[in-house]
Amino acid sequence: MPDNDEYEILPAGEMQKKYGLYAENRQIIKLDPSKVPAALRHLIPLAERWGEGDDIIRDDMIDKASAEERQLLKRAIAEHDDLLDAWLAGPEAAGPNYSDEYNAFTCTRMAALGIT
Repeated sequence: MPDNDEYEILPAGEMQKKYGLYAENRQIIKLDPSKVPAALRHLIPLAERWGEGDDIIRDDMIDKASAEERQLLKRAIAEHDDLLDAWLAGPEAAGPNYSDEYNAFTCTRMAALGIT
């Protein structure tokens, strides 16, 4: 991004190329199970895989995933929708500080919703 206080506005494809926003360049996510509700802890591997906060990178991950991977994610999130609602719309949603775990699960849900 620019060094000053201005924002750079570009189409997503140009941003991706300019800043290397590709699935292969994403940071590894490692979550702390103690910060995830017990009933959702079995989904941590999915959140570590799909919990990317950058929309462009997350979309690239979805595009590059197999149909089987996409459907597994979509199904797992749908099956736990009520539990995710209880957590992600619960007290922690008020912020202002969100845990890495909360963010990763939120982004995982966004990834699942982005699958057609």
